Amino acid sequence: MDSGETQIEELIGQALAPYSERPDADGVARLTAALTASGQALYAQVSAIPPGRRTERGHAALAEWSYFVDAGPTGRGDHAAWNHARALARILRNMLTAIEQQSSRVR
Repeated sequence: MDSGETQIEELIGQALAPYSERPDADGVARLTAALTASGQALYAQVSAIPPGRRTERGHAALAEWSYFVDAGPTGRGDHAAWNHARALARILRNMLTAIEQQSSRVR
């Protein structure tokens, strides 16, 4: 795992922490921005996998990413923003897995 993947894993871990460890509203906004930036990079990597070689998880992650980024939080308030960040983190985790699975197939 390279340092970029390690940073993404750390972001995922922050977003999927127990609700009792939820950051304040500004922290959630910063976390969401970091998840979105990382997700755009992963989206490009998964998109670069030829569709016929992409796993089902990869196809689903691309569709989910597009939906969640376009839709944004479904509701108002801190809880909706936190749940949105958590959804983005789960999608990032799936994109990482799709990239890892593709890498292991190529070897």
